[in-house]
Amino acid sequence: MNEVEANKTNQKRERPVAPTRDDLVAGLHARGVCYLTPTPNGDEASLSDDELIVAITRADDARLRFALAGLFLLHPELATRAVELEPALDTNERDELRKHYVAAMYLQRLWRTHLRLEFGEKPLIPEHYTQEMGLPSPDVMHGEFGLRMLCERSPYNDWSSYQQVIDLLGAQPCAPKGIINLEAASGREPAI
Repeated sequence: MNEVEANKTNQKRERPVAPTRDDLVAGLHARGVCYLTPTPNGDEASLSDDELIVAITRADDARLRFALAGLFLLHPELATRAVELEPALDTNERDELRKHYVAAMYLQRLWRTHLRLEFGEKPLIPEHYTQEMGLPSPDVMHGEFGLRMLCERSPYNDWSSYQQVIDLLGAQPCAPKGIINLEAASGREPAI
């Protein structure tokens, strides 16, 4: 093997292997977003917050990408971290990150009371990207107007997908203890 071939072989070995879907689901479960399946086995790769955020923006699975908004709702500090990671991403990843960041920011205002009862008080996700995306402040109509504008830009039913994130977060099997369970308090069965 000549030197050029040896260098190519070494470069291939040095490239990190992309996390699998199971790795990403396990990373989300570890951070309290546990409505996606399969349930982790414990043999998945451990991912840092940064690795998890970036890998989710690259995921082929739309449900994983929408779970990024759920992650930001439960951990607003990770939304702030995502803003710091954004400049290093390629264009598609950057667009995906911004979309779910802004959606989480709007969802947090729109569902603030519900989220507070489910998960306790969380700091507000700071406003970022709205001006450059031509979207209104999250304070307009408690985020609903901005979320509708964001969703109208998609050829898919993103409104329904974000509503599902809220519903699934509230009905997930790993709900935090000591917080009022809205479904149990209302007497209705959790949605599956």
